[in-house]
Amino acid sequence: MHILTRGDMDGMTASVFLTIAEEIREIRFAHPKDVQDGLVPAAPDVIVVNLPHVKGCGMWFDHHVSEEGKLEAIGDFKGSFKVAPSVARVVYDHYKRPEFDPYLELLDATDRLDAAMLTKDEVANPSGWILLGLTLDPRTGLGPEFQKYFRWLVEYVKEVPLAKILQHKEVKRRCERVLKERDEFLEVLKKHTRLDGDIIITDFRGFKVEPVGNRFLVFTLFPDAKVEARLFAGKGGTVVVALGRSIFNRSLKTSLGDMLAAYGGGGHRGAGTAQLAPEKAEAQIAEILAKLAKDG
Repeated sequence: MHILTRGDMDGMTASVFLTIAEEIREIRFAHPKDVQDGLVPAAPDVIVVNLPHVKGCGMWFDHHVSEEGKLEAIGDFKGSFKVAPSVARVVYDHYKRPEFDPYLELLDATDRLDAAMLTKDEVANPSGWILLGLTLDPRTGLGPEFQKYFRWLVEYVKEVPLAKILQHKEVKRRCERVLKERDEFLEVLKKHTRLDGDIIITDFRGFKVEPVGNRFLVFTLFPDAKVEARLFAGKGGTVVVALGRSIFNRSLKTSLGDMLAAYGGGGHRGAGTAQLAPEKAEAQIAEILAKLAKDG
C-alpha cells in the first residue's frame, strides 16, 4: 500500500499509525487543491490521508468539516471519516491497536496543534512535540526538502524518545531556525497586518514568496480578535485566502471550512483556505470579509 497525504504533523502522525497497521511501501504527497481539481489519481493500493476523497483509492481517512457534506456522494468506502481534532485521531480510533499506545503523547500534541488548541506560551515559546510539529508545517516554510524529512521522521519517532529526536542534527537545525526566525516574522507581521473590527487582515500579496513563520504568532498581536484572513499569491496567478479562527478568542460562530467550500476551497470549522481566480479575487475577498463581519 502507498500513503498519499499532505506534509504536516497530522499527516506524519497518521502515517506512523498506518505504517504500524498496514504494509506501507511509500509515502507520497499532494496539495489539497490539486486533489479537489481532480489532478491527483489514486489506485486501489493508495491510502488517502488528510486530503479530499479520491475516487478509486483503496482507503480514505479524513476529518475536515468541509468534506462532511460530500459523504453521500462518495458512497461506501474503506477507512474512516469523522470531524475530529486531527486525522491521526481518526486513524487511531479506526484501528484501536495496542501498538499505538506508546504514541499517545504524540497524538495529543497532534490534536492540539492541528486544532490550534495551544496556550500563549506554546505559541510564543514552542517546545517538545509542538516545536517538532512546527518544523513540519509547510506554512513555516522550511523548504522543499521537507518530503525527505517527513518520511524519515515517520520511522525515527518509532525508534527513539522525544528528547533524543530533538537532539538529532536534522531536527535540531530546523527547530533552531523556527525559533530564530520567530522575531523576524513578528516584525513582518506588524508591517503587513491590520485590525478591522474583530478581523485580522494580513496582506502578503506584495511578496513574490509568502513570508514564513509560526502561523499562530499573529494572534499574540491581536489576542481579542476573532479571526485572521491572510492573503497571498497562489498558483497560476490565483490569490489564496487563508482563514484561521483565533486560538485565544474562540467566540467565532462561522464554520470557516464550510464558508470557503463555496469558493472552491475547504478546511476545518476553525480554519480553511481557498484559491481565488485573479479576476474575481478582490470582489470575493470583500464578500468573505463582509460575511465574517456580519455572522461573527
